[in-house]
Amino acid sequence: MTSKPASAALLALALSLEMMPGTLVGQTPGSAAGWLAGAAQALGGEAKLRGLGAIELDGLSVLHQREQSERPEGPWVMTFNEFADVRSVAKDAVLRTSRTRGYSTPDWVDNKDWTPESTILVANGVGLRQANGTWGPAGTPWDLGILPLGLGPEHVVLAALDAKDAHAEPDETLDGYAHHVVAFTFGDARVRLILNVPSLLPRAVDITRARPYDTYWAPWGDVTQRVSFGVWTLEPEGVKFPRLWEFSTGGQTDGTLTITRMRLNAPTPATSFDVPDDVRQRLIAGRRKVSDAPLGSPQRPAAEIAPGVVHVPGSWDIVEIKQDDGVVILDGPLTSDYSAKVIADATQRFGGAPVKAVITTSDSWPHIGGMREYVARGISIYALDLNVPILTRLFAAKCETFPDALAKSPTRPNMHVVAGKTAVGTGANRLEIYPYRTATGERQMMVYLPQHQLLYTSDLFTIRGPMIFLPQQVAEAVEAVTREHLTVRSAFGMHYDALPWSTIVQAASAPKRVTSPATR
Repeated sequence: MTSKPASAALLALALSLEMMPGTLVGQTPGSAAGWLAGAAQALGGEAKLRGLGAIELDGLSVLHQREQSERPEGPWVMTFNEFADVRSVAKDAVLRTSRTRGYSTPDWVDNKDWTPESTILVANGVGLRQANGTWGPAGTPWDLGILPLGLGPEHVVLAALDAKDAHAEPDETLDGYAHHVVAFTFGDARVRLILNVPSLLPRAVDITRARPYDTYWAPWGDVTQRVSFGVWTLEPEGVKFPRLWEFSTGGQTDGTLTITRMRLNAPTPATSFDVPDDVRQRLIAGRRKVSDAPLGSPQRPAAEIAPGVVHVPGSWDIVEIKQDDGVVILDGPLTSDYSAKVIADATQRFGGAPVKAVITTSDSWPHIGGMREYVARGISIYALDLNVPILTRLFAAKCETFPDALAKSPTRPNMHVVAGKTAVGTGANRLEIYPYRTATGERQMMVYLPQHQLLYTSDLFTIRGPMIFLPQQVAEAVEAVTREHLTVRSAFGMHYDALPWSTIVQAASAPKRVTSPATR
């Protein structure tokens, strides 16, 4: 160690590197095999790990639903889950019984109970459910979608030991000090196992892969997600196991799991994981990628709600608007492939007219998922000023496993940033864009067609029959219309068909609370 003071430039560089999370500190890689052998020993020994049978886990999870929240940076709406798992690496299956409270429930604004328990089987990463003796598809729990069973804390070191391409990478600074890193491939994933020094217990696992079957993650290409482990406990069998798991993407927390009970080599009925191989393979092969979603909905056919204004319903609706010099699309949901279908549909519908612009009115991930296709084609994009950061991240996403047009031919977006009232086009279908700038609608915009006194309310709320989601957001839309002095005859949104404006105003009233004798 030298006694000479470091130069100011070197000191500044050192400080800047120290403040960067995940900075590689540049050590020469050591022996991956040695680190992995030490990690297996730290966990209880390779023989014990390989001898593990079924594992029972009970716990609680908290999902931060970032894609559904008012802003990407939080605070986030949350979904709570109480679960009991039986995990079998040998059968690549997890049997989960769980119940839920919070945002992803039928009535999350007025309930005090957990949902009824339900049981699903996640086999080969695919959710299955049995009903009336027949196996069918089921949603995969969020944590199992991120962390494959074979990369769980009880098996990840063995996965690295068994990988033919395991190799050391430079140490990474985590929690303020250096950790060893072993990289390898596991199925379709690129994995980095981060080991604590000196204990060699797994500190975190980075998993990079495409998520083509997940509505929220599919647009982001090859996503790197980190699972960090903490609160290690020595179990009676002599194996160490972490009781706290944190899931994060891009430095933001996706959610946490707290393990409240575990049993190693638990006795498990042999039928718990029994799914006929042909059924399992059929359900796995039958998964539909988000990019394969058909345009439109047979139950809600496309409809012209004003001359040259066509509402195309689907899981996420879009709107095609013919102007004198081309077509304007409202919103670019799902994936690049879906947007390609939208562009082709609009061009054909309006006799070959080019799509000249797209207006993205919301920052929810499914709503912006198809915007990369418009960038690739050089089509003008109108976006809210507050949503430029998330769109920039989306346009820069690495789509390597399933490259789209933008990945194949990178180009800069032709972006028009909307900060206030903005007019688009001329003639009968001239549009006016207005940012909501309301409490829950700060990242959304409404689009107004003055000639037709027609308003598109984006995804601020949904009204379908007696269902109103949510009166507060309806009230904000009514307030924004009043603030901008708009005369509205009818309105429609991303998830509801055109309604008289009087119906919207009425829906903005305070809801009636349903009570029962037990709750009065």
